Amino acid sequence: MISPHKLIHCYPGRFVGWLILLFLMSGCGSPLLMTSEERAAISFSSGTRAFEMDDYSKAVGFLRQIPPESSLYSQSMQMILKVPFQRGRLAYEKQKYTLAVREFRKTDSRSPDYEKAQWFLKMSLIEMNYERLPELDGKERLEALREMTRLSVELGETNVLNSSLELVSQELAESTTTEETDELLKMMSSMIAVIKEPKTLQMTLEQLLGDFDRLHAYAELRPRIFQLIGSIKMGLL
Repeated sequence: MISPHKLIHCYPGRFVGWLILLFLMSGCGSPLLMTSEERAAISFSSGTRAFEMDDYSKAVGFLRQIPPESSLYSQSMQMILKVPFQRGRLAYEKQKYTLAVREFRKTDSRSPDYEKAQWFLKMSLIEMNYERLPELDGKERLEALREMTRLSVELGETNVLNSSLELVSQELAESTTTEETDELLKMMSSMIAVIKEPKTLQMTLEQLLGDFDRLHAYAELRPRIFQLIGSIKMGLL
């Protein structure tokens, strides 16, 4: 039998390698000797740390290593569900609205951030359409304005509605066709129906009355114009 001393002398590299392997297998944090829950805890900790550093791809990679039978599985799934919203929020803050829209649309209805994601999605769509306006004309421009109006009404927030109404009012002042004017009046009517701020209503009324002669020339639009003016006056009572 060859003595250990001769083995070390003849094969020093191999002997050190075996020592390291034996050390790892002997305990001291060896993955081979950890319980499933201990490995899950390490993955969860690593995933949480990556999540907090906005490294969401790495975070998801760690969190998906946690098995369904782990007590941490539910928490890890909730964190994974939050990833699209977090990515969308970062894109929104950087004014990358197209990317933000794509991420917010991925947000699962089970996500704890779902409601917030819907709000940010609508705001991102409004901003995205606003950025596109200089490149659009005709029906495409009207469609973008219509989408912005619809989203503003759904959000129902005063500052958003005021911004969209101001934009539509500017477009109305420059409209040159019956179809275009009709569409813009419809947009204005839908916003006026939910706007409660007297100052905004008064400014809109003054604009319509100041431009009344031009608008009145569109005979087929007169009923809509009178109805809009009447709605504004009722809102001011």
